[in-house]
Amino acid sequence: MESLIERQLKNADVALGNQAEASGRCSVTTYDLAMLNVESRFEIPRIVQALKSRGHGTLCFYGPPGTGKTALAEHVAQALEQPLLIKQASDLMSKYVGETEQNMAAMFREAELEKAVLLLDEADSFLQDRRGAQRTYEVTEVNEMLQGMERHKGIFICTTNLLESLDQAALRRFTFKIQFMPLTTGQRDTMFVTEALAGDALLLTDALQKRLAQLTQLCPGDFAAVKRQGVILAAALSAEEFLAQLEAEHRIKPEVREGRGMGFMR
Repeated sequence: MESLIERQLKNADVALGNQAEASGRCSVTTYDLAMLNVESRFEIPRIVQALKSRGHGTLCFYGPPGTGKTALAEHVAQALEQPLLIKQASDLMSKYVGETEQNMAAMFREAELEKAVLLLDEADSFLQDRRGAQRTYEVTEVNEMLQGMERHKGIFICTTNLLESLDQAALRRFTFKIQFMPLTTGQRDTMFVTEALAGDALLLTDALQKRLAQLTQLCPGDFAAVKRQGVILAAALSAEEFLAQLEAEHRIKPEVREGRGMGFMR
């Protein structure tokens, strides 16, 4: 009954034109597939077209935060003209025995009822390698997720930063496994021109380009973070200010901090 009520409320939102507010994120940057640095056997447009033709498939997007995993899921849903149902690990976890598994089953049912592309963020929470399980319920949660993946008739996308910790049986069930990586040098330059220089490549000086080249771990999410700062401040950041903020975002990344020398060591 609760599921039926929730569905009716969502349908009412759609009818009233509130769907955009009810779901989906507000994008502050220009989305472009060319700004994804991914490693995949097949090109992304070909995969999207195949999903559109078949109507079902399981995908694993893995890589550092901010590399565009969720944004690509949104692109897939838009290309398929389907809503995107996003679930976080916290939406499913319960302290009561057996309730987490029930929430998983309900998640798949909701996606099928809504004919939605299902995105599970932080999927590693439920697909941990069972060989390292300490408690019985950890195994049953993985089993329930695997069974749900087997039965699901739509598009199911998982995102994770910890591919190496996933259960081998889970990895076999993913039709496509796509690795997301930080932007390449050319992508950083192109995105900076688009987001900071209003598309005018002539404003990208050698000095700016040289500083951008040092930001090897920069991701699309970092550009979005800086753009949101400008929105909150209600100010148009200059190229110098924009780059300085990108450098600040880059400095706090774990990969950058861990690679930095300590003490008197160089």
